[in-house]
Amino acid sequence: MGKYNQEVENLLTLGRSMSEEEFDNYLDSYFGNKSDSEKGKIGEATLKIKLSKLEQIKKIDDEISFLTQLEGIETFLNLSQFSKRYFGKTKSWLFQRLHGWNVHGKPARFTESEKKRFSEALILLSDDIRNVAQKLA
Repeated sequence: MGKYNQEVENLLTLGRSMSEEEFDNYLDSYFGNKSDSEKGKIGEATLKIKLSKLEQIKKIDDEISFLTQLEGIETFLNLSQFSKRYFGKTKSWLFQRLHGWNVHGKPARFTESEKKRFSEALILLSDDIRNVAQKLA
C-alpha cells in the first residue's frame, strides 16, 4: 500500500500547481493506464490519506480553540512564571504548545493531562485573585 500512498501524495502535490481543468485531464490520462485492482488500491490510499489529513486538521482546530479561549486574559498572565509554577517548565515550552511550534520535527501539543493541569492552574490563579480582591474590599 505504501507505493500507492506515495503516488496519491505525488498526485495531490502535482494538483496544487495545475488548474482544475488541467488536473482533471491529467487524472483521466493517469487512471486510463491503471487496472481496476490498481484503481481500487489508489482509492484506498486516497481514503487513508484524507482521513489522516482530517485528523491533522482536527488536532490543529483543537489547538486553535485552546489558544483562542485564552484571548482576553493572556495579557494579564506572566506566562514565564505561570509555566514555571504550574508545569515546572520554561516559557518556551509553554509557547511551543500554545502555538503548535515544531519541536524535533513535530508540532508540540499539550497532552490531555497537561490541558487539565492548565485548566486547574487557571482556577487556582483565579482563586488567588479573588482572595486578594476580597481582602482589599
